[in-house]
Amino acid sequence: MTSSYVILLVLTFAAHKLLVGFVLGAAAWATVRALRGGDDPVAYASRDWLPFALGAAITAGVAPLLLIQVLYQHRVYTATLLLSHRFMAIVPALIAGFYLLYLAKTERVAAWPRLRRAAVTGTALAAFLFVAWTWIEEHTLAAASPEVWVAHYRDQALVHRDVTIAQRLVVWLGLAAAAFATGAGWLARGVSERDRRGLARVGLAGLVVAAAGAALLASGDPDDVPAVGMPYLVVAAVGLVAAAAGFVMWHAGVARARALATTGVVVLYVAVSALREARRVHRIEWRPTLEGAQGFPLFLAFVVIAVVVIVWCARLVSRNVR
Repeated sequence: MTSSYVILLVLTFAAHKLLVGFVLGAAAWATVRALRGGDDPVAYASRDWLPFALGAAITAGVAPLLLIQVLYQHRVYTATLLLSHRFMAIVPALIAGFYLLYLAKTERVAAWPRLRRAAVTGTALAAFLFVAWTWIEEHTLAAASPEVWVAHYRDQALVHRDVTIAQRLVVWLGLAAAAFATGAGWLARGVSERDRRGLARVGLAGLVVAAAGAALLASGDPDDVPAVGMPYLVVAAVGLVAAAAGFVMWHAGVARARALATTGVVVLYVAVSALREARRVHRIEWRPTLEGAQGFPLFLAFVVIAVVVIVWCARLVSRNVR
């Protein structure tokens, strides 16, 4: 049963991070485009899909959050309590970001000067980056030793300082750029050759940044990846190469290369998520409540229902986009 929960955690977390990556990238693209003035199909599609994408990302994040609590129970609870009110600040940050994304779609904001328009999506982007940093910080603290927890509590610190937090954030931001490039490539209509090349460059640059962040993270502890995680490292490398090849071919004008880039990015996200759990799976402590947890078939059924509903909503919105 424990292995089933770990597999579900990897798959649901990868889906959640793909959606989060699109949200971050779309908010960044819309902000930069507003600063430059004017508009383009990618920026328009980004603003149009951002509220839906954020809602889907938050919804998709519920499953991995529950699974993490089941598997790493007291570690997650301890880290959350130690970070205290600053961790709870992610709720108002998400609410503010959510409403700002809806505000960015209005005709009134579209008539604002470019700096004010950029401030709307830029503030939302800053809120989402704060949430991303805080979640990575929480998971890093949860994986720390009890001695670190004692020191954190003794110092009454609200911030857990660890050099790997920034390195992990770099990896996920790089992957976010790749996820956005592929997502926008499918959603934006009437994309010019210039914008298509721009998306391909963004995706390729994101892969480079993610690889550099991963190398920097691995250099701190070369033995940090256990033997059980080596197959996932190989799969991640294959996904990285496939995605990079897809972006290069897409930049050159090969239309079908977009599907190759998308497949590579999805494989990369799943492999990185599996590698993430392989590095900390040894911290799962066996408990009778873990093996005897009930409701697995019901949980699986609701996962299928949620996926079907989200896909149906996406198709409904896509058919009615102006």
